[in-house]
Amino acid sequence: MKFDFKKSKRIRSAAVIAWALCVFSGATTAGSYQSSVRLPVIHSKDYLYKADLPVGRGVPPGAVIKNVSWNWNVTGWPRGMEVYLCQVPSTCVNISRQRQGSTVSFNGRFADRLFSYTLRVGAGGQTPVAGHLGSITVTW
Repeated sequence: MKFDFKKSKRIRSAAVIAWALCVFSGATTAGSYQSSVRLPVIHSKDYLYKADLPVGRGVPPGAVIKNVSWNWNVTGWPRGMEVYLCQVPSTCVNISRQRQGSTVSFNGRFADRLFSYTLRVGAGGQTPVAGHLGSITVTW
């Protein structure tokens, strides 16, 4: 029996291609990015303040969100303070009483869409309120 070098070379090539497809397809289906923004100083009551979080680099087209974690902070804990985490244009989650946490409320939405923090102090609250850092981690 004679060894067939051409057949052996094709089998090795096919094995390398199959391995590469397995490795690189997994890299595009899972991942995350972190983004942060300086939250505004709130000077007026009953006025919506918005801070946009930049979309992270390397989000593949069609990536779907599995989880969003957040962390935000302002000076003190002002009465009447409302904080929402929103994905533009319309889905928002009230995170007023949780300065850090995570949610699955954005599951199924595209990861390459803009997020923002929306803040407001109601008529019964006190201003000014100094904003600190707001950050998110988006996992797809």
